[in-house]
Amino acid sequence: MTSITSIADWIGHNLLFSDYLESDQRTPIVTFSIPQSLLPGSLEGSEATSLGLLAPSIEFWIALAMCLLIGSCFNVVLSCITYQFIVLRRKKYNEANERSKDKDVSGGLTSIYLVGFGLIMPVCAVIPYYLIQLLGLKNKILKFFFGVQMVTAFFRCSEAIFGFLPTHVDESLYNMLAYNVFPVEAKFNSRGVMRSSWSDVVYYIKCGGLYMLLLGAYCSILTVYDYEPYRTSQGWGLLDVKLSHGFTYQQLVNNFLVAVLFQLYLTTFGYAINTATSLCGIQQHPMMLNPIFESSSPSDFWGRKWNMLVHGILKRGVYKPMRSHNFSRLVASTAAFIASGVFHEWLLSIVFFSAEDDLVGDSCIPPRCYRPGYGRNTLFFIWNAIIIGFEYAIGGAALFQLLKKHLPLILLSLLVSATALPFAHLFTNDYVRSDFFKDGQIGFPLAVIIKTS
Repeated sequence: MTSITSIADWIGHNLLFSDYLESDQRTPIVTFSIPQSLLPGSLEGSEATSLGLLAPSIEFWIALAMCLLIGSCFNVVLSCITYQFIVLRRKKYNEANERSKDKDVSGGLTSIYLVGFGLIMPVCAVIPYYLIQLLGLKNKILKFFFGVQMVTAFFRCSEAIFGFLPTHVDESLYNMLAYNVFPVEAKFNSRGVMRSSWSDVVYYIKCGGLYMLLLGAYCSILTVYDYEPYRTSQGWGLLDVKLSHGFTYQQLVNNFLVAVLFQLYLTTFGYAINTATSLCGIQQHPMMLNPIFESSSPSDFWGRKWNMLVHGILKRGVYKPMRSHNFSRLVASTAAFIASGVFHEWLLSIVFFSAEDDLVGDSCIPPRCYRPGYGRNTLFFIWNAIIIGFEYAIGGAALFQLLKKHLPLILLSLLVSATALPFAHLFTNDYVRSDFFKDGQIGFPLAVIIKTS
């Protein structure tokens, strides 16, 4: 055990740069003098006199690649177990069920449930905490990344248990590995995994580079306001939630700006993972499709535009199993949204999992050590399930069809996004009020205002 700890400690310090990436330690590569008249209102009259440009941290991207590699190694093992003890046994069960339609063969599912629910899913749930502790990770983006890889493995296990893996995935162990190793959704056809080309790699690099610059510029603006232009007094806990607070213009502005920030983050990191996966010769589906500005309805936003990776695993891991047991479309959709809320709470616990050296004495002092308000994420997704329910009920009304037909798409999309905005801070506040985004900005070019002493 001592040797394992020593190896993990070496990896944490030399490949994951756990101490270096604990905070933004970059120094400007170039500075410019700026007149006081150009300073944001919050800095007028301060001693800030220059603008510094920070280059992206190479160490951040090396650490992210190492996280992807470590998570992929775990997923290789889990994929082999899943294929051998769930996928193949599910096939045998389906064949037996076809041959004996009048007989009860449900006992064949017992071993599948034991392996899936009793082994693989619990391992996925707990392994991120162990890795964070073992490797000494402190950067919250890297913690988040570990969590995302285990979330995908968790729900892909559910897909296998209930027999809803994407078409062709269950045809070979190689297909299963290609599908489950990376936190993106690989493309398959009748011949197996669809192969990527160098033009795909170049495309993802170009798109990723463009979004990195765009995200850096956007963060350069928001970081001046500490990612919260309008400071709010609402408490952090679930019991502090006030429904009326989300409808104030200050909170709506904050929520919209952070929603765009999340979209830029997911798009940029999506392209980064797409690049790595394409280098391995695997084509993938896109992760984000500009949902805030190109969605025609709430179901279009959540089902065909926003985070297609999560949509896919929830659809096949929760929605379809519910529908196969004769639950209505509304009930199955609500279950998927609640599952999304619960796993986002789980992600919060991973991101803000604190080692002993994050504490000051016995106290957790923000923003380095942070205690999130559990329950708020789930409440946010329940609200969106209600919105989807309303769409099912009245979305076909003449008024809504008229708006969809005649309004410009960007305006229609902003109206769709507005249905989630009053409650968006329930999801975003923990990330905004901690140093989550400060840990992320290390990887992007950034313009910072330098205050002279």
